[in-house]
Amino acid sequence: MSRIATVVLAGAAASVMLATPAVATPGGGVAAAKTPAQAAPAGERGISADPMCNRGTHKLTWTSKKKSWVVTHRSVLENYTGGTATKTRKAEKVTEIGASVKATAGAKVSGKVVLASLEGSVGLELQAEGKRTNKKSESVTFKVKKNGTYVFYAGTRKAGGYYTQWRCDGGTKWIKTGRYGKAQSWTVRTEGGLRCGAKVPKKSLAAAVKKKYC
Repeated sequence: MSRIATVVLAGAAASVMLATPAVATPGGGVAAAKTPAQAAPAGERGISADPMCNRGTHKLTWTSKKKSWVVTHRSVLENYTGGTATKTRKAEKVTEIGASVKATAGAKVSGKVVLASLEGSVGLELQAEGKRTNKKSESVTFKVKKNGTYVFYAGTRKAGGYYTQWRCDGGTKWIKTGRYGKAQSWTVRTEGGLRCGAKVPKKSLAAAVKKKYC
């Protein structure tokens, strides 16, 4: 995708229908086979023959979707006092994430619609376009009872992917509008503490913290 430009929220088209990538038509059918040169990318097959197509409506399909935990703030403490310690510290910013929508030059696709479609596709509640994670340090108060190294953190789950817009043509098939782009956003903040050496769920933010900072 060349000549990438930011999409403006205003000017959303009426009667927009959001959908996750279709892989089969209702009733179990699939789109007619095409030659390799004509075949649609994975996640787009079956769209052109969708009998539920309503003339004038639009939908987006997504490819290369990703979801990952990102640590935005952290503070590390070593406690070898042999007793309980209560501390208030600043968890300094590690990185920040923004919610954004970009498209091919000249494409008029609502950023709000794009992020709503991405939200449904990845199954996460995402922030609106323009929102960013906290740029400042986070103040945390904690109590530790065992000797060891502790990491106190804040973070979020980042999601993103590439989209293709389709338009219902004549109420019989979906055709590409020539509008493509990419988008990313993030979920609500997650914060916590971790004692290095403790067992944590494999798919949690704590697991990402342990792998990177312990």
